[in-house]
Amino acid sequence: MNDNKEQKKIDYITPMSVISSLAVVILHTNGAFWKFSRASYWITANIIECVCYFAVPVFFMISGITLIDYNKRYSLEEYFKKRITKTVLPFLFWSLMGLVYKILMHQLNPGTLSVRAVLNGILNTSYVSIFWFFIPLFICYLSIPVFSAIQDKEKIFPYVLTITIICNSLIPFLINVFHMKIHWNLNFSLGGGYILYILLGYLLDKIHFTKKQQAVIYSLAIAGLLMHILGTYHLSMNAGKIISTYKGYLNIPCLLYSVGMYVLIKEKVQFLPTKLKGVIQYLKSYSFALYLLQFFFLIGLPKLFHINVLSLGWRLGGIVLILPLIIIATKIIRLLPFGKYVLP
Repeated sequence: MNDNKEQKKIDYITPMSVISSLAVVILHTNGAFWKFSRASYWITANIIECVCYFAVPVFFMISGITLIDYNKRYSLEEYFKKRITKTVLPFLFWSLMGLVYKILMHQLNPGTLSVRAVLNGILNTSYVSIFWFFIPLFICYLSIPVFSAIQDKEKIFPYVLTITIICNSLIPFLINVFHMKIHWNLNFSLGGGYILYILLGYLLDKIHFTKKQQAVIYSLAIAGLLMHILGTYHLSMNAGKIISTYKGYLNIPCLLYSVGMYVLIKEKVQFLPTKLKGVIQYLKSYSFALYLLQFFFLIGLPKLFHINVLSLGWRLGGIVLILPLIIIATKIIRLLPFGKYVLP
């Protein structure tokens, strides 16, 4: 890998990572989406939810870019050592802190705890529900060495992706939309789950898109976003509850939109104002801390300040409170002897 190519990657991976982490916070301050109502708050919550939905897929795509070719930089043993220290240990530590926090907030009775209950709570992410993404991420980590060993990635990956998208995303989506019944499982296991985005990120990183290609991708992204917003609104309003036909990170609407957001950031990051690039560079070292620590503020701030979590001010502006508090907390924690292990 030459230095120029590496610099190009850093130039757009950093903004991609920061933007995704900020979007995840907004997704969670907008948790009112999951409390369905025909009131106006849910209409805006549906729009915010759908607009920020790209964050998780893009996060997995970044992992594909940075990890698929790990074997060109270090050994398999080093690969797993890095994954354990950078993600597994923080996941375990902050899951336990989530348990302690829930006890202190009187949301959990310590008398019900046992070793089995604690393990169950961690593995099922019931102490910190927004940590659900760690589990599929760990599965992807286990799969990456296999894909890394493939020699002709730029021929094999498109094949795996094509079959995966058709069998795992497109056909299930069409079945749900048109209420069809298929009596056999069409799931293509090789590219199953979030491996789809790992491989997609790797391939998209290799391509320089022409303006015409970008126009097609952005058009499909807008179509995916509108399907997600309008489809969810229409079906949910009719049913009186949230209908997820157009939702799901592996679903076609999200796939189209997430690819569009990825390409948009990759191709347009060079045009960002210099000051904004500086802010993004500053936030780079806090992007993972945002994932790890936001839970505590999402629960604590509304209780402490009696915030109406249905208000648009909290749903869009909560990040203004949460971001600086996480930066301060991260700075303090990293000064501690164990800080670099729990907030890498």
